[in-house]
Amino acid sequence: MNTAADTTTTTTITTSNNKKLIAVMGATGAQGGAVIQAFHSLIVSNNNKNDSNTILYEIRAITRNPNSEKAMALVERGLSLVVKEVVQADADNEDSLTDAFQGCYGAFVVTDFWQDCNVQHEIETTRTIQKAAKRAGLQHVVLSTLDDTRPWIQKADNKNTWKVLPPTELGMYVPHFDGKGQAAQEFAKHVPTTQLLTTFYLENFINLGMGPRKQKEKSGQDTSSYAITFPMGNAKLSMVSTIDIGKVACACFQSPETTIGKTVGVQSDALTCEEIAQRFSQALGVTVVYNDVSEQVYAEFLGFPGAEDLANMFRFYKEFETYFVDSRTRALLEDDVLMEKVKELGGLYTFQSWLDENVGAFQV
Repeated sequence: MNTAADTTTTTTITTSNNKKLIAVMGATGAQGGAVIQAFHSLIVSNNNKNDSNTILYEIRAITRNPNSEKAMALVERGLSLVVKEVVQADADNEDSLTDAFQGCYGAFVVTDFWQDCNVQHEIETTRTIQKAAKRAGLQHVVLSTLDDTRPWIQKADNKNTWKVLPPTELGMYVPHFDGKGQAAQEFAKHVPTTQLLTTFYLENFINLGMGPRKQKEKSGQDTSSYAITFPMGNAKLSMVSTIDIGKVACACFQSPETTIGKTVGVQSDALTCEEIAQRFSQALGVTVVYNDVSEQVYAEFLGFPGAEDLANMFRFYKEFETYFVDSRTRALLEDDVLMEKVKELGGLYTFQSWLDENVGAFQV
């Protein structure tokens, strides 16, 4: 963990009733970038309305390296309308984050378990961010998070069949879920927070190679069909586009009175893997089948550090399907104002609309 002194000089901006500065952590990543894009769309829409009572939002993009190509592209991509400045801060350094948060109304916060697969590091990082947010006086944090699976699994009749994963002393079944969930609960006790529950990225079908793969014969020869492989049985897989995460986060900042202190889920669609395979077949013009495998086989199939974590994640999706899908949809279904703000940003994808837009990314 980097605890070296590393402070950031930023301009302190007074937030008036009609202007709010939002800090976005992970600005060059998938979620942070989507939040910035959503605010850009909001500002374009508001400018077209020409309403003097409309709240004006500006973004302070926070990144570890503001001189990187991705950071500089935030402005070059035409987002200068919303990105007021790009600043450097270290998520493991409280002072640098406090400086980066100064003058901001709120912040979008996301942490990355997968950068080192160290759940204790992620929990400590989230605690550092919380302390900085409190010191800076943030009035609203939208914290991207996941469920702590332990309370659910420990109540299940088959709890003894679940494998506890390292570090075993923490008793975690899905560390990249459980650590985020634990840290988020602590975070929300100290800072006005909306906990934003995300789920399986639709982009994983592209970026992690989870989309259709060529099937092989036992001899090793390619067949004419393709397959997607998951340990999901007949349960529905909850999915979200990172773009939709950005839209819902943006909507939460616009609705503090109904989202602070609450948990809001985000989901683009939920389908069985058979249904997903059928849609791939139709879109790609080839046969795509669903290979349903056990969690153990799936972990071996992935064959990389964290594979058991992902296998247990899919088991959680499967065995707690009703809770999982409901937790990602309930808040938007119950809050008409929040849903309307999401619709104003273009609404949420379905799997089909996302696939139609991204079909060119799949090589068959």
